[in-house]
Amino acid sequence: MFVRKQYGAAVIVFLIMSGLVACSNAQHTAVIAGSIEDAETGEPIRFAQVLVEEANRNSRTDREGRFEVRFLEAGNYTLKAWRIGYEPLVSLVEVGGAGSDTSHVILRMPVSLVQLGEVIVDGRGESHVMSDSDMDIGGRRLRQHLGTTIAETLDNEPGIAMRSMGPAPARPVLRGLGGERLLVIEDGGRTGDLSATSADHVVAIDPLMTERIEVVRGPAALLYGPNALGGVVNAVRGYVPVIMPSEIHAVGVFQGQSANDGLSGGFSLEAPIGGFAVRTDGSLRNSGDVSTPIGILANTALTTGNGSVGISRIGEWGHAGVSGSYYTSRYGIPGGFIGAHPQGVDIELSRRHLKTKGMILDVLPRFSHLEFEGSFSRYFHQEYEASGTVGVEFGLLSYYGRLLARTHGRRHNSLVSLWGGYRDFASGGFTFTPNSREWTVAAFRYQDINLENMSFQGGLRYDLRIVRPRVVGDPRIVGEETLAGRIRNRTTGGFSGSFRMFRRFGDDFSVGIGGVRSIRMPGIEELFSSGPHLGAYTFEVGNADLGVEKGLGAEVFGEYRSERFSGSLNLYHNYIRDYIYPRNTGEISVRTLLPVYQQTGSTVRMSGSEASFALQVAPSVTLSASGAYVRGTLIDIDEPIPFTPPLRGRLEAAYAKGRFRVSGSAEAAHKQDRLGAFEEPTDGYVVLGGYVQYYLSIGRSLYTFDIGIENATHAEYRDHLSRVKSIMPEQGRNLKMLVKVLF
Repeated sequence: MFVRKQYGAAVIVFLIMSGLVACSNAQHTAVIAGSIEDAETGEPIRFAQVLVEEANRNSRTDREGRFEVRFLEAGNYTLKAWRIGYEPLVSLVEVGGAGSDTSHVILRMPVSLVQLGEVIVDGRGESHVMSDSDMDIGGRRLRQHLGTTIAETLDNEPGIAMRSMGPAPARPVLRGLGGERLLVIEDGGRTGDLSATSADHVVAIDPLMTERIEVVRGPAALLYGPNALGGVVNAVRGYVPVIMPSEIHAVGVFQGQSANDGLSGGFSLEAPIGGFAVRTDGSLRNSGDVSTPIGILANTALTTGNGSVGISRIGEWGHAGVSGSYYTSRYGIPGGFIGAHPQGVDIELSRRHLKTKGMILDVLPRFSHLEFEGSFSRYFHQEYEASGTVGVEFGLLSYYGRLLARTHGRRHNSLVSLWGGYRDFASGGFTFTPNSREWTVAAFRYQDINLENMSFQGGLRYDLRIVRPRVVGDPRIVGEETLAGRIRNRTTGGFSGSFRMFRRFGDDFSVGIGGVRSIRMPGIEELFSSGPHLGAYTFEVGNADLGVEKGLGAEVFGEYRSERFSGSLNLYHNYIRDYIYPRNTGEISVRTLLPVYQQTGSTVRMSGSEASFALQVAPSVTLSASGAYVRGTLIDIDEPIPFTPPLRGRLEAAYAKGRFRVSGSAEAAHKQDRLGAFEEPTDGYVVLGGYVQYYLSIGRSLYTFDIGIENATHAEYRDHLSRVKSIMPEQGRNLKMLVKVLF
């Protein structure tokens, strides 16, 4: 009954907003109409995605390669286009000028040869670099590296590692920062799960039907949270439609893997119904225990299912829509390593998620449009011992909302945003964490200025968080005291800010600098946890006296782009006060025989670098490489930060001709013997792999085929960020196949 009330309330809000915006006087009558062609053959390109960046409006080419973006105001726009098998394009388009409301463009896309990070080929022959997204992984790259989780999918990208306790609960680590310091979101909003709070909790996103994954750092990252040191990973799913499809579009995906006998499949469907756009999708994933070079890693099977349906009203006033989705998963955490349950732990979870979002034009002076977004999530999570007994369970109700006003011009873009969130947290079983409520409000301002050869981006944010435990009437807490300290209301907050400046030297070379001040406010679990957590194999103790974590960061970077070569280099340094982390106390809980981890604050220094390049050595042959290194120290005790990734790199050679591409890769890591307390060293390794990719158009359908082999030599190696490395190495030889059909 409670959930039905929340869904009903959100639908009522959606209908009211739709009625209000339908009454607005639209002044956006300019149109971009165009077509996209193959640069060599002149044939129309179907299924190409088109984005008008400043207006945040999308389209897709039809069977004749044509597209249209309506309801724009007169001005200059950045038009981006991308499609499987072709290099992405970006072009500047003026609309509403010269007495005409319609601007006609023809884009000619070359077959993809070199593509690394943000390499974008401009339709006017000029280069475009340093976008707000530091990485935008889609198309060929996403299909080649698509894994069971978001973390596994991103693990090959420079500066990104993967922290895991088996394949299911893997989570990305960016520049040595993970957990709450690296926000993982879906369609720009919070997922409503508990993945950031513990190593055994999954991210409630299956990447199978993800359109693309963005990694955002710097000023733009502050839109989503106050901690911009780690950055933001955004999985773009498109639950709420924002495109009015010209006809029915569907996508089907099938994936298989040999190392875990994994099979997965999914679909999505978009259709126009009157003035509404309707979208639905669904996927199922099932895999067994992981096979390693020395045996089976028991209790690592995974079963996941999710589905969604969304509908939007789209008109000349803008758009407004609502979607509902359901995610469920059952997976295992292996046992046998130090502190672990001998037979491991099984976890079941479910998430119900309702989202509404929209964009309204011409309702505010000085701003081109107003965006609104709201969400409700109900998350439930249980952890079972081998006997079937529930060891611990968590429940979380999350409400989030955001208003954003945006404007753009020829030389600048700006936005103002207000954000609010509420979480109601409860736990049961053998844990003694008090049920608590949490309120957060925030305000954000962003501005960028683009001159002929220089650009500036800046962002400023203020956050306030109130945590109120439900202590009264809880018989497990005597005198409001636990091992975490005195249970009480906590209010924290502060400012965060970031800037970036870069200078272009001609069309090929750019350099820049950036700075950031971040904050991270302690959450419910870090403040008041007190009890065993069998899935994580720890006895967790919070710290009710934790303060606000404050970080200062500086970065210098450079990029070079030419017709045959592209390269980038980033150097960064971070200094963090009151860095919150669970410290292994070296003690063992007598009652549970689990190691005791106490939340504490320390001063931290982190420095690192990232580099990448791509070289076209022949008309159809490219060579690319990337590498990253980070070094972190807990200054107060002069020890390395635990679970810091070692020096890592990747080398790939590829041959591409027409619709066919074949590549070979080598991934390497240096040994890690710079260890935190109670850590184990790991040796260096080299792992080989290969991929074959092909796409084919038949009638109105596009077929893509991706076949790969990972760890081709069946090498035995251990990842330093794996919690189970003491009992088993990483996955052995793995044959992968991915088939995707667009029609």
